[in-house]
Amino acid sequence: MNKNITILQIAEESGVSIATVSRVLSGNVPVAPKTRARVEEVIKKYHYTPNPMAQGLILRQSKTLGVIVPDITNPYFSTLFTQIEYFAHQAHYSVILCNTSFSATSYAGGEHEKEENYFQMVLDKKVDGVIIAGGQIDLCEVSEDYRNALRHLASSIPVVVIGQSLSDVPCHFVNIAQTKGVSIAIHYLASLGHRRIGFVGGERGVVVTESRLGAYHSMVESLSLDDDPELISTSDYYLPDGYRAAKKLLDLEKPVTAMLAMNDNIAIGTIRAITDYCLRIPEDIALISCDQFIDGTYLTPRLTALDRHTEELGLYVIQLLLCKIQNTAEPALPDFSPNLVIRESSGKKLSV
Repeated sequence: MNKNITILQIAEESGVSIATVSRVLSGNVPVAPKTRARVEEVIKKYHYTPNPMAQGLILRQSKTLGVIVPDITNPYFSTLFTQIEYFAHQAHYSVILCNTSFSATSYAGGEHEKEENYFQMVLDKKVDGVIIAGGQIDLCEVSEDYRNALRHLASSIPVVVIGQSLSDVPCHFVNIAQTKGVSIAIHYLASLGHRRIGFVGGERGVVVTESRLGAYHSMVESLSLDDDPELISTSDYYLPDGYRAAKKLLDLEKPVTAMLAMNDNIAIGTIRAITDYCLRIPEDIALISCDQFIDGTYLTPRLTALDRHTEELGLYVIQLLLCKIQNTAEPALPDFSPNLVIRESSGKKLSV
């Protein structure tokens, strides 16, 4: 028995090309059943175990992917990356994580080149494809330097971007609508009798913040609710920001009866602020998160939140990237419409 048989010898004995053997080994690309059976018979005969590095060299692939995120400590990006990495490994790819530490604040402070440097780095590492989640792509105004760097990256390897589309850049953009969930949450709070609903968290000039605020204003106007500018308290996306933003609303002369938090981080900070003011959730103030990160059933009170299906998004974008790399049919775009998970923090209908 030849235990040192190579992929070339398997191809010759099977009467197929080296690329076909690699497709059978990867399991990610369709192969005709009779052809697959013939190759698998030879593989079984010699107890062949593929060498991923050698296989990649034959196909001129590194079997490595890049994933670029602005902040891996943010639960949204960590959940997304975990799913991407898991399914990449299932497909026999390794993953390089690039954490750019990008924020709208750092960008406004003059830090403009870090993302572009990471784009060049993944090219230098000879990755087969890249997933970009967040960063400058999330700003309402994207610089021409970023466009050029992204255009150069996408002209070299397949690139999937989770974010707004740029018409002149040859990437595949996955742009998840952010407005529908806000409308659902406000409509639900209004159905409970709330008319003065505050919005806390998020940075101005960022697409997700501006789109959710636009949905907020449209919905409160359509329902004839209070649309006081003082009801908007933006900051950033983390726990301390939620605490500070909520305090501004709690200090208003005319109090709110409900708050809509940008995400679970903001909601947790908001809970702390409301508690520090000796108020109760939901008896004094109802609370809903626009973006479920953690399991809200373990908070006190259990947090009502919008589930935006981040894990499913991670699976979709890695499948999409692999299809781009392997030149196969794209997966169908799932329905990522958010659903409202009702728990304790939104409370019951207000008594008249």
